[in-house]
Amino acid sequence: MRPGPAIRAICRAIGIVVRLAGLRAEDGRDVLREISQHTDIKMRHVTELIV
Repeated sequence: MRPGPAIRAICRAIGIVVRLAGLRAEDGRDVLREISQHTDIKMRHVTELIV
């Protein structure tokens, strides 16, 4: 079963953050979560803005 478009977008955004900041994948997800929490924007929307 293939992941849905939202999951693929999150994975792409994590990949972008990891690549640009030189982080591990776990840390990339944490960065997205932190951005989401501090800006009060849903993580889905944060990933759309990054991708």
